[in-house]
Amino acid sequence: MAKRIALFALVVSIFWVAVRAAQDNPIAMKFNDVKEIAPGVFFRYSSISATDKTIPFGGCNNTWVVFKEFVVVIDANFPKEAGDVVAAIRKTTDKPIRYVLDTHHHGDHAYGNAVWAKEGAKIVSSRNAARLLKANGPKQWAEAAADRKDIKDSELKQVDLPFEEKHVIEDGTQRVEFLHFGHSHTSGDAVAYLPKHKILCTGDACVNGAFNYTGHSNTASWIRCLEKMAKLDIKLICPGHGIVTGKDLLGKQRKYFEELRQVVKKGIDDGKSLKDITASVDLAWYKEWTGKAARENTENIEHIYKEFMGKIDHERLGRNAAPLGWPRERPTAVAAQ
Repeated sequence: MAKRIALFALVVSIFWVAVRAAQDNPIAMKFNDVKEIAPGVFFRYSSISATDKTIPFGGCNNTWVVFKEFVVVIDANFPKEAGDVVAAIRKTTDKPIRYVLDTHHHGDHAYGNAVWAKEGAKIVSSRNAARLLKANGPKQWAEAAADRKDIKDSELKQVDLPFEEKHVIEDGTQRVEFLHFGHSHTSGDAVAYLPKHKILCTGDACVNGAFNYTGHSNTASWIRCLEKMAKLDIKLICPGHGIVTGKDLLGKQRKYFEELRQVVKKGIDDGKSLKDITASVDLAWYKEWTGKAARENTENIEHIYKEFMGKIDHERLGRNAAPLGWPRERPTAVAAQ
């Protein structure tokens, strides 16, 4: 019996050594695949393409963490995809889904909130994301409902548990830290850090491919947020869009904004027009990484150009909502159940 136990322990040990080794490299997955990337931690890879219009946009990636008595989910996705993720979770555990993090207020990360609420989950987000969802959500929801039946047939569910900078959920078996580092992709971005497994789920604050949207961003602050993330002990990045990969993704994302800002700033200093600056953008490494030339992301170039020209009010983007009636300071909630 002792030999069998020892053999079983060895097999389990070898398995998880192999998993951890894979964490240093991209994990091969097909769209809608689910993989256990660490003990009790599952990742679902959602379909998206920046270059192939025949690939349907399946919302955002999702990660869930199985605790002793409940499940925590990263990102609410769209309503239809939220249902798909619930079904996928049920293939991995029958424990109740208790918390769902909206990494930010955009539809592919928050519009599935009502689906999760019907499962009994509480919606968590940074305070800024909650403000933005309440201030901008109804109008943006109505616009999105014109194109998506799942949104039209659902309802906009607001955040239950807003937090300032940090919200921790732990029970002795798992620990998830929701962290708000500042204004990056939006002013409300939060990430989920699993220190035990050295995994960071970034939402759209870091993506693996040409999936950046800068319309609500502060790119200078975004770079600083990425630098803060890089100080965490990380082996694996689960991005909001694109395949799972190692920590070096944070460096690629930061390098993109740093170099793009340098090109745009130099073009402005040289008196070039936005059109000429866009034509001059040539980040060869970016196309190798994403499959798309950096100059093709004209909206990003224009956004940075407007930032340098003082045409974007980052303070307005940062607040963009009246107070919601919550206390100015709310204690960070820690679940240990």
